[in-house]
Amino acid sequence: MNLRSSRCTIPVAALALAATSCAAPLTDAQSPSAPTFASWQKARRRLAEIRAEASGSGPRTMRLALTLREPRTGRTLEARGAVAVAPPEALRMILLGPGGTTALDLWVRGDSFRFAVPAIDLLRRGDATTPREAMRGLPVDFLRWWMLRPASGKLLWHEAERGGDRFVLREGQATIELFAAPGKGRVEARRTTWTSRAGEASRRIDEETIEADRMGCGSVRYRQASTGLAITVDCEGVETSRAPNERAFADPDAPPEGS
Repeated sequence: MNLRSSRCTIPVAALALAATSCAAPLTDAQSPSAPTFASWQKARRRLAEIRAEASGSGPRTMRLALTLREPRTGRTLEARGAVAVAPPEALRMILLGPGGTTALDLWVRGDSFRFAVPAIDLLRRGDATTPREAMRGLPVDFLRWWMLRPASGKLLWHEAERGGDRFVLREGQATIELFAAPGKGRVEARRTTWTSRAGEASRRIDEETIEADRMGCGSVRYRQASTGLAITVDCEGVETSRAPNERAFADPDAPPEGS
């Protein structure tokens, strides 16, 4: 994956993808009617269509421009970089700082991840056994769901609305409310992560939202309740004619081959 240096800011820009502000509620759904077998089957077919629309481009590399407003200072921070995606298992995202230095490096392969912000000596690794509470403030699960396994999860509820479909999904310790307009139109998603401990009432760990103008390469606004930051990511282009180099998905901490 080739990355070229461009505008960026202090490492807070790198944290952009790990942060966002308290999410505004999505549009309230109309009062649901009692589901029937036929309506439930139709909902499952529509959800399958959305998953196919979201992941149909396969392995790809996207060029990104990112802007965030830091809530404590009011500063606007900018960065550029790229993300290589090989659904449903692998993702590598790199943002560049001044002079081409690495501001953020996110690696995901299967259930394993590595999240690094070199300028502030932040390095976090984990896998499926990592407690979700320990990942509060990191967007790893959300990006895995959004970019590698879009619209995945067990269907719990569906409502056909004017202008689109609204679903409630369950994925592990997360509940997802998803709205999708017809075709590759507007998409909204709110992912709430909960604790899951025997003998204890569930409590919210975090809430993340995305508002996208369309499926695929477009403009996305991401918010994360736990950190107070808001981010806009614009996809400036996507390469689908050839898959990303497999080396982009190698574990950055793995010893070099032959060593």
